[in-house]
Amino acid sequence: AVSGLVDAVMEMRRFEKNYFLYREPGDLSQYHDHAMRAQTLLGKHSDLLAGMEETSVAGRLGAQIDLSRAKMDGYVRNPSQDGEAEVRAAGKDMTASVHELASWRRNDLHRATRLHRYVLIGVVAGGLLLIVIAGTLVSLGVTRPLRMMQNRMEEVAAGRLERLDLTSGDAEIRSLANAFNRVIGELELRRQQMLVSQKLASLGVMLSGVAHELNNPLSNISTSCQILIEEGPDIAPAFLKDHLLQMDEQIERARRIVASLLDFSRHQRFLKETLLLKPLALETLAFVRGQLPAGVGVELSIPDDLELPADRQRLQQVLLNLLKNAAEASGPMGQVRLSARAEESDVVIEVADDGCGIEEADLPHVFDPFFTTKEVGKGAGLGLFIVHDIVKKHGGSISASSEQGKGTRFLIRLPLGDKTQ
Repeated sequence: AVSGLVDAVMEMRRFEKNYFLYREPGDLSQYHDHAMRAQTLLGKHSDLLAGMEETSVAGRLGAQIDLSRAKMDGYVRNPSQDGEAEVRAAGKDMTASVHELASWRRNDLHRATRLHRYVLIGVVAGGLLLIVIAGTLVSLGVTRPLRMMQNRMEEVAAGRLERLDLTSGDAEIRSLANAFNRVIGELELRRQQMLVSQKLASLGVMLSGVAHELNNPLSNISTSCQILIEEGPDIAPAFLKDHLLQMDEQIERARRIVASLLDFSRHQRFLKETLLLKPLALETLAFVRGQLPAGVGVELSIPDDLELPADRQRLQQVLLNLLKNAAEASGPMGQVRLSARAEESDVVIEVADDGCGIEEADLPHVFDPFFTTKEVGKGAGLGLFIVHDIVKKHGGSISASSEQGKGTRFLIRLPLGDKTQ
């Protein structure tokens, strides 16, 4: 009963920590499952616990588990540093109580062992003691580190790259842990390289759009210059001023286009700022329009005053990737819809196409790295993976739904508050 309580409480603390780090609903669910398991054990073994000298510790532990859950529920409703500190403090008190209970139970077992030792043959007692010690050493030195590595590998498979902090007296275990950490380091390096590669691919798309967008103002400037040259020295001042103003306007337009490209290509740290979504979407659409298949139409439905806190460069990359994918999926004469709306404490962005859709078996994997339904050589399978990563960094979520023959829809929810991962 006591060992089960210890396991349940320690699992609570582990999933508590995971939730603070990753904000995964599954971690929160596991936290509550282990809390209920601990309360069940306290109720199920109340007769055994009532016979202990430390009965008050068991009662205190039950109250502390309830307090920890209440603090966690409060934090989930209203995340804050103070709320996180309160949850951790409640968890610390709970851990101290369960260890105190476990300590008393161990002492009780030791007393029982001493009583039996007097009637057992010394050699048998010594042999049993050696077995207990050997089993404990195996558990602490081999089984537990390996189990920890197994759990960490499962986290890596889920996309959470976290190094293993393992202390063991066994040289082989330490060597294995070091090798594991080297692999994590390489994976993190490759992940960063993938991010850079995807950004370069997006930059290539934007360059094509920039060339198309720059052609119009340059053509207008050239036309105005030709007109002024043909008019000669006797040109009317008003006519001259009008054309010079037109040229200045076109030069400013070209400058803004180049400035936007420089902003996107420059490596910047993650920085949220309040953005008007519609101008950003229009700018992104201008860049990607030159890459859209002929005949594809894009419908934009975003309120003029819709604002959200976001990293401009990274949000633009999200829109760029989704618009390009939607246009390619729609095919000739297809239709792409980009819309957004405020919904309670979130901004909801929707990108939909009327293409052939995604097969049901493929839909759960669209955000996996290197997963692609395109022909070999036409896609690395990183675009949606990067989109998912950027949305997650903003504290948001993204989902995909599709119907065969009717198209695909990507739905992004970004918080209006600060929930940066």
